[in-house]
Amino acid sequence: MPCLTEVTTVLDFLLAVATSDIVAGIRIAIAAIALICTGFIIFVVMKQSGNSDGTEAFTGSSKSDDTESYYGKNAGSRLEARLKLWTYICAGVLAACCIALIIISAVLK
Repeated sequence: MPCLTEVTTVLDFLLAVATSDIVAGIRIAIAAIALICTGFIIFVVMKQSGNSDGTEAFTGSSKSDDTESYYGKNAGSRLEARLKLWTYICAGVLAACCIALIIISAVLK
């Protein structure tokens, strides 16, 4: 009959091997999620229009005629609100992924 310390040593070895593979998979998954969120944040921020600071007169640009109607004005603000919400959500997920990667790196070396 095997000794209890031999069984414990074998179980510790198997747990260490399985844990390292699982941790590597988790790191890759979290890094992939962070990369996707980063790309999405870049896309959403580029899609948003900036706040008007009076440079339209300097650059010669003007608002289009479809925003002069009530529906056009509200449609733009609804889209901006949705884009801003998605920016906040993705930034939060990105921050959580970064914190999770830091914790995993610090705890499970």
